[in-house]
Amino acid sequence: MRVPRSGGGRLPARPPAAQLPPIWLRPARLLPYALPLAAAVLLAATTLDVLAGGLLRRFDHWVFADGLPPRTGAWHFFWRGVVNGGQYWIVATGAALATVWVAWRHRDQGRRSVAFFLARAGLWLVVTELTIRAAQIGFARTPPRTGADLLFEGGYLSYPSGHAANAAACWIFILAMLRAPRRWTTAGHVLIVGVAFAVVTLGYHWPTDAIAGWALGVVLGWSGAVLVTNWPESQDVPAH
Repeated sequence: MRVPRSGGGRLPARPPAAQLPPIWLRPARLLPYALPLAAAVLLAATTLDVLAGGLLRRFDHWVFADGLPPRTGAWHFFWRGVVNGGQYWIVATGAALATVWVAWRHRDQGRRSVAFFLARAGLWLVVTELTIRAAQIGFARTPPRTGADLLFEGGYLSYPSGHAANAAACWIFILAMLRAPRRWTTAGHVLIVGVAFAVVTLGYHWPTDAIAGWALGVVLGWSGAVLVTNWPESQDVPAH
C-alpha cells in the first residue's frame, strides 16, 4: 500500500499501530537498558557457575596455577595506580562532589527539590556500599593469596570484587550526574573495565570476582543514574 505525497511522488505507508511492537519493545526504548540487563544476566550466570564449580571457576584456578604475579616492577605499579579508580573513599567522594555540584546548579528549583535530590543521592551511596559488602560477607570467598578457593569462610570478602563493583557503580553514577559527553563516558567505561582487570592482574581477586563485581556495579550505577540524577520534571533516561 502506498499513499500520495505532494509533488506527485509517493511514500511507503506507515504501518498501522496494531502492527507495531509494544512501545517498551522498540529499539529506542530498549537501548538504554541493554547494558544493565546484560550485566544482570552475567552476574547471575557467574554466581551460579561459582557456586556449582563450573567452567569459570576452573578458569580462576588456571589463571593462578603458577602462583601470584610478582609485586614489583613498572607493570605492577601501573596497575596499582589503575586499581585506585575503584577505591571506595575516592570514587564515593567523587560521586558526592558531583551531586553537590549538580544540586548547586539547580538551586533555582527550590530548597525542597534540592534537599530531596541530595537525600536520594546519599541514600543511593549508602545502599550501594551495603549491597556490595553484604554480597561479599554472604559468599565469604577466600582470595587467591590464601592458596585456596573456598566459599562461606567467615572473614573473607573476595566475591564479588569491591574495587570492580565500586568503580562501575560510582563512575556510571558520576558520568550520568554530570551529563558527560560521549568521549568522557567512553573513557569512564574504559577505566571501569581497567579496574576489574587490575584486581586480577595484581592477584587480589579471582577473575570471577572481577566479573561479578563489574556486573553488580553496572546494575547499581545504572539504578542510581535512573533513580537519582533526574529532576522530577525530567523524564529522560540519562546517558551512562
